[in-house]
Amino acid sequence: MLICSCLKPGPEMANLPQSIETFIVAMPKVELHLHLEGSIPIDTLYGFAKRSGEASGVKSVEELSARLKYRDFEHFIDTWIWKNTFIREYADFEVMAYEVLRSLSAQNIKYVEVHYSPGDYRRVGLATAGITENILAGVERARADFGIRCGLIVDLIRDHGPEIGAARLDEVTPYLGKGIVGIGLGGSEQQFPPGPYAGVYREARSRGFHLTAHAGEVAGPESIRTAVEDLKVERVGHGVRAREDQYVVDMLRDLLIPLEMCVISNVRTGVVGSVGEHPVRQYFDDGLLITVNSDDPAMFNTTLTGEYLALAAELGFGPSEIQQLVLNGIEAGFLPEEDKAALAAEVKSEFAAL
Repeated sequence: MLICSCLKPGPEMANLPQSIETFIVAMPKVELHLHLEGSIPIDTLYGFAKRSGEASGVKSVEELSARLKYRDFEHFIDTWIWKNTFIREYADFEVMAYEVLRSLSAQNIKYVEVHYSPGDYRRVGLATAGITENILAGVERARADFGIRCGLIVDLIRDHGPEIGAARLDEVTPYLGKGIVGIGLGGSEQQFPPGPYAGVYREARSRGFHLTAHAGEVAGPESIRTAVEDLKVERVGHGVRAREDQYVVDMLRDLLIPLEMCVISNVRTGVVGSVGEHPVRQYFDDGLLITVNSDDPAMFNTTLTGEYLALAAELGFGPSEIQQLVLNGIEAGFLPEEDKAALAAEVKSEFAAL
């Protein structure tokens, strides 16, 4: 198993009992909010960058790592776009999918739902179908080699507008049930609220897609309310700012809308000031359905293991609560019910052995 290197050891982490750390490293895990392009192992991404030669502007892995740092959420988006310029060939997506899933399986992640953004690659002439088929090839190869299961979520990219979102939905519909499980809505939340996508989401739901959307990450609680009431999402990506409106908190709890919480991501982008200030503990104690995720681990210097270590060290999550968070991930996943039951049984058996 890999041990997390996502956080510099502070006094809280140093005081984490070794038994808890060992438990978290070894335990089975599930992840629902992970972006493929933000999870590329640094060596793999550097291999893509080297093809560009001097044009890449980076001459070493260390220099690339330094360039992946950012000042705030807007700068993060700019860095994301820059990093994606190194991905130029269909075969890159098979490599990416395989290497990302290899790294996840080393953390004992059993099932993951991975967002990918085909619209980012129109600029280099790559079509959604070719991108999707290569990702699926990498997913199948990784499952054969490592046993990890993966469902794909297509990010419609809110910045591109609902008309392009509708066209992208048409492009990915042939792959529904063949590896794709749902659609999502990432991008610049403050500039592009979810409401205009209601029609696209209504059509996606009628076709059988599962629905999630980033909301309440950098925009306020109204973004979450709109995503739930107008887009009819089954899950909310982030939802950090729900606490600013008790109606929204109550709505999430009463409707059992899961939150895809990404704690280290929110610290790195400045959405919250520290792990200790994050509302995940409050939401969990208030009875919201919380899941734990790493978002863009290669860009945030985190892992899913590291997310759980941070929750234990700085927010006091104990083993039974951590197990519940993993089981929440299974409940909130876009798997068929019989597959959820089988996965839950497998996970409970591994926890019992720990």
